[in-house]
Amino acid sequence: MKLRIRHLFLLSTLFVIGVMIKYISSDINLDLDLLRKSLENMPAVVLENLEFEREISGDMWWVRVPLAKRQNYIVEVHSVDVRRRLADGNEWFFMGSRGLYSETAESADLTGLLGTLETGTRVLNLESPLLSWSKSTDVFLFPRGLVIYDAEFLLETKLASLDISGVVALNEGAVIRWRKITQ
Repeated sequence: MKLRIRHLFLLSTLFVIGVMIKYISSDINLDLDLLRKSLENMPAVVLENLEFEREISGDMWWVRVPLAKRQNYIVEVHSVDVRRRLADGNEWFFMGSRGLYSETAESADLTGLLGTLETGTRVLNLESPLLSWSKSTDVFLFPRGLVIYDAEFLLETKLASLDISGVVALNEGAVIRWRKITQ
């Protein structure tokens, strides 16, 4: 009887070891292309009511996003508000209707841009159909044009860029219209 129990225990132990070896060998022999395809077809992750703040090089950034969807290394946002307070006290505000961020390219596009650049002496308003940014250049590019205005002037250009310090480059020239100020 003891010999039979030992044989049964030995057989069950060998069976368990055999099953474990089968699973381990199937994990080792995974088809990486099949794994990549299955990861690409994963459902999107949707987040709502995101708000965060971050300090970068002495400047404070606040971002508010009511809806963000992440799938395949692309983050899509609907309605985004960005506020930046520079170390010197000036502020930037950007609002967009829709945005895309590529994690692999480390770049972002924002459509329907409205914004302001506030300094100690004036407030400049910005409008553009598209704002593009890339981490590699760290420049805000307006490839479909930019309008900058305040109470005194209106400036329009077909292509412009804005560096992180606030310098606007008018890459293809611009048209400026001065407004008459009545007092």
